[in-house]
Amino acid sequence: MKFKSFVILFALVALNSCIVKSLHPFYTKESIAFEKSFIGKWKDNKGDIWNVKSFQDMFNEDFVGEEKPSEEDLKTLEKIKHNYLVEYVSQGRKAFFMATPFKIKDQLLLNFTPYSHDDAGINSLLSSHLLNTHSVVKFDIVNNSEIDIKWLDEERIEDLLKTSKIRVKHEIIGIQEDFLLTANSTELYQFLEKYLASNIENKWKSSSEFKLKKLNV
Repeated sequence: MKFKSFVILFALVALNSCIVKSLHPFYTKESIAFEKSFIGKWKDNKGDIWNVKSFQDMFNEDFVGEEKPSEEDLKTLEKIKHNYLVEYVSQGRKAFFMATPFKIKDQLLLNFTPYSHDDAGINSLLSSHLLNTHSVVKFDIVNNSEIDIKWLDEERIEDLLKTSKIRVKHEIIGIQEDFLLTANSTELYQFLEKYLASNIENKWKSSSEFKLKKLNV
């Protein structure tokens, strides 16, 4: 790879790094709150498609009739039964995420983590170096057929940290100077509690906002 090509690629990766990422999940086990209305097929304001299924429903569909799940299957289900599998389709390319719903008081949130994708450029050696991080989404039900989701914005959080308006454990890592939260899940949940209760203006203003409308299928 030529140096100029490397610089262009470096810049593109840096520009695409716009959501807050965490080493640990943002929820605690006690805060998980399944929301059935998220299940279905959606189209967002950019024309991309979101297919959302519950792992519990997928499990039930797989084991119908006489077939019985193994102990290993049941153990796996116990870990993920409250989660969604989110298939995100953009420009014909698919990416899959596991999303865990949880609540802080009456506010719904989602913890996203990568599940798989169809990028042919990711080979086994490269994938062995990648670490699946977590991100958090504010989830608002507008009505039965429309929802708004907003990711916690990296630039917004960095600005608030620099001005000492918030505090949370984090590090800047790698040549791309990636911003990564390093607090544990309990600390992250407590941080979100305080953040949601704060009077900070535009605290959920984000470069990663989507309005999803349900498709009739």
